[in-house]
Amino acid sequence: MSLTSKQSQQPRGLRRLWRVPTSPARWFWLGGSALLYVALLIWYYYALRVQAYPGPLTDPLRLFGIIAFVLVLTTAGYSLRRRFVRQLPGKVQDWLWMHIWFGMITILIALLHDNYGRITNDFCQNLACLTDTYWATSALFALIFLVVSGIIGRLFDFWQTRVIAREASSNGVGIERAVEERLRELEYTIERYCAGKSDDFKRICMQTVKGHGASFAEPEQMVESERADWQSVQSSLQDHILLSRSLHRQRRARHLIRNWRVVHVTLACLSLLVISYHGIMELLTNVLHF
Repeated sequence: MSLTSKQSQQPRGLRRLWRVPTSPARWFWLGGSALLYVALLIWYYYALRVQAYPGPLTDPLRLFGIIAFVLVLTTAGYSLRRRFVRQLPGKVQDWLWMHIWFGMITILIALLHDNYGRITNDFCQNLACLTDTYWATSALFALIFLVVSGIIGRLFDFWQTRVIAREASSNGVGIERAVEERLRELEYTIERYCAGKSDDFKRICMQTVKGHGASFAEPEQMVESERADWQSVQSSLQDHILLSRSLHRQRRARHLIRNWRVVHVTLACLSLLVISYHGIMELLTNVLHF
C-alpha cells in the first residue's frame, strides 16, 4: 500500500516521463527530403519542355530511377542500424526519421522516373505488364505498397504506444515490468490473508488472483472471525483486478506493435527483392550496357 500511495502522490507533471523525447532530426530530414524533391521536380518539368517524348529510359528520367533506388537502399539502412550494425553513428530515432521521410519522397521520385505511368496513364491491361521492363511495374507497385504500409504501421505504432503510456501514467505503478512486480506483491499479501481461512474465502481470493472474474463478492458463509481479514483483503483484491487489466492492455499493445513490425519487415524484404532486381537489371543493360 505504501508503494501505491507514493505513486498516487506524484504530481501530474511527471506523466511526461512516459512520452518519447522528440528529436530535431525529424525536421532536418524533412527539410532535406523536401529540398531534394523540389530540385528533382524542377528538373522534371525542365525535361518535359526540352524533350519531345520523355520516357523512363531517357535522361534525366533514368537518373530519377537511380536516385530512387539509392534512397530505397538508404532507408534499408535503418534496419541495419537498429538490429545489426549498432556501431553506426547517430541515434536510432534519428535514423527512423530518415527512414520515414526518405521513404515518402522515394515514391514521388519513382513516379517522376516513370513519368507517372501506370498511375495517370498507360494502365495495366493484363498481368503481363507486371513483368515488362524487368518487373518495372511490379517494382513501382511494391514501393507504393511498402511505403503506404509503413505509414499505416507508424500511425498504428503511435496509437498503441500512447495506450501503453496512458496505462503507465494512470495505473499508479508504471510500465509492464513494474506492474508484474506489484502484482506479485499483492498475490503474496492475498495468500497470507487466505492462510487458515474457509474454502469460500480462499476460492474468491484465488479466482480474483487468477483472473476468473472482473469483480468479486463477499463469501456466502463467512465466519465471524474472518470478517476483519475480509475487509482488509478487499483493497488488495481490487488493486489486483485493476492492475491485471492494465497489464493486459499493455501486453496486448506491445504484441500488436511487435506483430505489425514483423509483417512490415517481411513485406519490406519481398519488396526490396523486386525493386533491387529491376534497379540492378536496368543499370546493367541501359547504363553499363552489359
